[in-house]
Amino acid sequence: MTQSFGAHTTQSTNQPTTKYEAINRRLPLRAWHHLRQTGLNPFVTMALLAGFLVLTANWQFFHQVLAVYPLAQNVGFVLSLALVLFALLLLVLLLTAYRYTLKPIGVLLLLVAAVTGYFADTYATVYDANMLQNALQTDTAEAHDLLNGWFILRVLVLGVLPSAWLIWQPLKQLSLKQAVLQRFAWLVGCVVLLAVLMGSQSGQYASFFREHKPLRSYALPLTPIYAMDKLASNALHAHKRAHVSIQDPAADAKQLSTPATRRPRLVVMVVGETARADHSPMNGYARNTLPQLSQTAGVTNFSHVTSCGTSTAYSVPCMFSYLGEQNYQVDDAGNYRNVLDTLHRLGINVLWRDNNSDSKGVMSQLPQDLYQSYRTDATNPVCHTNPYGECRDVGMLAGLDDYLKTTHATAPRDVLIVLHQMGNHGPAYYKRYDATFAKFNPVCQTNELADCAQREIINGYDNALLATDDFLAKTISWLKTHQQDYDVAMLYSSDHGESLGENNVYLHGLPKAFAPEDQRHVLAMMWRADSNTPSFAQPVAGDSQLSHDAITPTLLKLFDVHTRAAADTRFIQ
Repeated sequence: MTQSFGAHTTQSTNQPTTKYEAINRRLPLRAWHHLRQTGLNPFVTMALLAGFLVLTANWQFFHQVLAVYPLAQNVGFVLSLALVLFALLLLVLLLTAYRYTLKPIGVLLLLVAAVTGYFADTYATVYDANMLQNALQTDTAEAHDLLNGWFILRVLVLGVLPSAWLIWQPLKQLSLKQAVLQRFAWLVGCVVLLAVLMGSQSGQYASFFREHKPLRSYALPLTPIYAMDKLASNALHAHKRAHVSIQDPAADAKQLSTPATRRPRLVVMVVGETARADHSPMNGYARNTLPQLSQTAGVTNFSHVTSCGTSTAYSVPCMFSYLGEQNYQVDDAGNYRNVLDTLHRLGINVLWRDNNSDSKGVMSQLPQDLYQSYRTDATNPVCHTNPYGECRDVGMLAGLDDYLKTTHATAPRDVLIVLHQMGNHGPAYYKRYDATFAKFNPVCQTNELADCAQREIINGYDNALLATDDFLAKTISWLKTHQQDYDVAMLYSSDHGESLGENNVYLHGLPKAFAPEDQRHVLAMMWRADSNTPSFAQPVAGDSQLSHDAITPTLLKLFDVHTRAAADTRFIQ
């Protein structure tokens, strides 16, 4: 009996005992084949896609939300917010995705969400038009610092594989009547859902939209899609304006004194990268990150300087613009002459050397030979002092003596040399300096900043500042060697600041409206040799409130140039 029962049990484990059981076992397979034959309802596909995006692309969004609305007291509101985001995404799909556009739009959203989601989760990146423009202008070396295995894995798992499924999955063919009626029903459902969710908690939503505007900027992929649309719109307007003649706000500019009646002037303008003011000992920082500059006579530190923007692409053109921060728009900058155009037109020799990405359009109206890239060892002699093959900023000083001999060959000329640093460019701060400057340890040795302790990130950042200190000190030393022939000066300002993990925010590029002070309070200073002081106006007090708006009039004043375009603007010297 036992044997027979055991044999019967073994048989029942491997074979169905009834025809109904056999049918039930085949049902999932039949359903799968049926789905493949008839296709998935396109509106159900949209709902699945919207739900997938909410769940996989918005971890940073909900992290930021929970920081303001703790879950224990706001469970209903947080769940409501997730459904609102779902309904908004579905609404976008219902309005844009049709028979032949659903899959391309779906793939675009999945890939955009996978890429932007990684940077949002890793660096708390916020996407607006300025950030996207900055990203598009990032060169391969900078991009390499941002990419790693986790990025590739995330894009593959949350972007490529779901996209492949969407492309492979057949969609059910609906008649025109079915498509119209079902789309209308889904649209009504979305609107009703939004009305119910937001109406039932109108007080909290009113506070959310009025008091916590930055939180909305973390919603993916809606924010980057909107930013892409705005960037494309800006590009279209810029293309239309390209056919309009370039305006010169300083057409009336005149140089009141020239080397024919005084000593020629030699000025080096250093455009720094990602140097925040509060990491300078001159501004009260506990660490001596600028040991050489702190001991250099003639250096005036400006402790309260605000950057025009929070990204290189935005700030650098603004620094040399006549428009000023209030009127400046990055897509309009190319339609106006800048201060370097003015100085070159008046006969002042202008040279731009770049160890960063490029001049961001500042040099676009000047002869090409006045711009020199120092990113490779073809021009930069200091590229093999580190295991990363990075060219160092100090290499931009090479050959400047020969350049001056050329400019001085026929008659004395005023000279402005702009040096655009790599500086403290993140997130790979550990690559920005040689072993000589590895004073603060341990250091974060990855571009995954969230994987490091904040102290390790700060250590790498501060070491990079030591390298900047050395570069600026060497620049001053070089200027001193030409005091016999020129009145000399150096002006330095970082393009923007940096977040180093404060409130789980990293790098820079947040919209100015809610960017932390760390990203806009920048390191700035000026040096002049004591013996040349009578040549230049006295500097303003180091604690004066200044901004990047002061740079253009300062450069004009250094070369004794007057124009109504800068007559009422405060200058640094």
